[in-house]
Amino acid sequence: MTFQKVNISSEDDVYFALSTVRRLMKQLRFSDLEQQKVFVSVSELTRNILDHAGRKGIFYCEIFDHGLRIEVLDQGPGISNIDDVLDGKKTPSSRGLGLGLSGVKRLMDEFYIETSTGGTKVVAVKRGRK
Repeated sequence: MTFQKVNISSEDDVYFALSTVRRLMKQLRFSDLEQQKVFVSVSELTRNILDHAGRKGIFYCEIFDHGLRIEVLDQGPGISNIDDVLDGKKTPSSRGLGLGLSGVKRLMDEFYIETSTGGTKVVAVKRGRK
């Protein structure tokens, strides 16, 4: 199992997280399309930290069982309108690529979210070919 951690507090950290994922995916049998889905998801999740969580969060990524598991943690204010967000309803503060969490949910094979006033945790998994 290969595990990587990136502290997210700036735009450079987003690029470092993307570079980290690119390096890890070289070990997996993902199609170009599947790789792009992961890159878009990582971009959305890490930019959410910058845009909504006070620029303080952690990105984890690990290879497991022919797949990739991504976990993003922040200590932001939480997502009060989580149902709207997961339904893809944009908010005025939305920036990113326009897909948001609902896009990540569609692009990845598994998606879990926990949110409270103490922060948010998102776990997303993309399974590769065996």
